[in-house]
Amino acid sequence: MDYAEESFNPMVAVACPACGSRHCHLQATARKAGVVVGGVLGAVIAAGFNGATIGAVNGAVIACIASRRLPATVTGAIGGAIIGFAWGALAGHAVGADIDVHLLGMYQCRECGFEFKA
Repeated sequence: MDYAEESFNPMVAVACPACGSRHCHLQATARKAGVVVGGVLGAVIAAGFNGATIGAVNGAVIACIASRRLPATVTGAIGGAIIGFAWGALAGHAVGADIDVHLLGMYQCRECGFEFKA
């Protein structure tokens, strides 16, 4: 993990209650779950809407460039699903990070591995 992943609240220095070390990081349990759930839901929703409405237009352009064998709506739905997954994962990351910081607050010591709530 790099510094950017663990620095949700840089003003708070948390010390491990077991060994006293200040090398503790916030666990990203809700953030990881938010990325997965948000990504899957975003892909499903975007593929459904994009495949049904604008998929034919987007897919026709992609199908002409990539392969003429794929139907335009299928290509558009796949493209929409990829974009939807990215946006859903971003939203899930943001919501999960807030849940980790404000609701869960679970930390892990890098020195001794002790998990605690701060």
